[in-house]
Amino acid sequence: MSQYLLVRHGTTDWVEKRILHGVTDIPLNAQGLQQAREAASALASVKAKALYASPLSRCRQTAEIISENLGLAPIYLESLREMDFGWLEGRPFRDHSTQNYGFLARSFDSLMQSVIRPLSGESIRRFRQRVMGAWHRIVEENPQGTIVVVGHSAVINQILIYYFGMNFPDGQTHYSISPGSISEIRIDGDGQATLARLNDTAHLNGRKP
Repeated sequence: MSQYLLVRHGTTDWVEKRILHGVTDIPLNAQGLQQAREAASALASVKAKALYASPLSRCRQTAEIISENLGLAPIYLESLREMDFGWLEGRPFRDHSTQNYGFLARSFDSLMQSVIRPLSGESIRRFRQRVMGAWHRIVEENPQGTIVVVGHSAVINQILIYYFGMNFPDGQTHYSISPGSISEIRIDGDGQATLARLNDTAHLNGRKP
């Protein structure tokens, strides 16, 4: 049996302002650092054998704080970095899962994501391939035991979709992964995956859904 604990990095100023920052290297803000410490406390009793993370500073800071409790040096994998949104980076985005936007707004956002992002940044296919390449490496290197992975929302979504499909809760268009949250995948000896936890924020003070 293997257990993979997927931790999203703490929040940043751009997360709170709903600004796309994919590969733009924005660090944690004060609340994000606190969320990282709270996630680290929640993982303090975990007997993890390895800690992996994206090299972008918001994940690096979160992983370094967690590493102090686990006694493990983070292993940074370039392929775990967030999606490259190209010309859309630094621009506000609308979350269609939480607010009711009109047809024109949804159509415009879909056009931007389907045309502008792959043209100037990274296609979903290329993003999925590199993320899953990193994930398969992690699984192959750690067929048993508990592994902690610190990543980004879209990265964690790709891993969840790989095992559980697009069975998004509450009619959402993605798996909602909050800053500082912990999700848990368990894989048995037959390779059968179970989603033990999704977007667990119970350890966060003043947590948000």
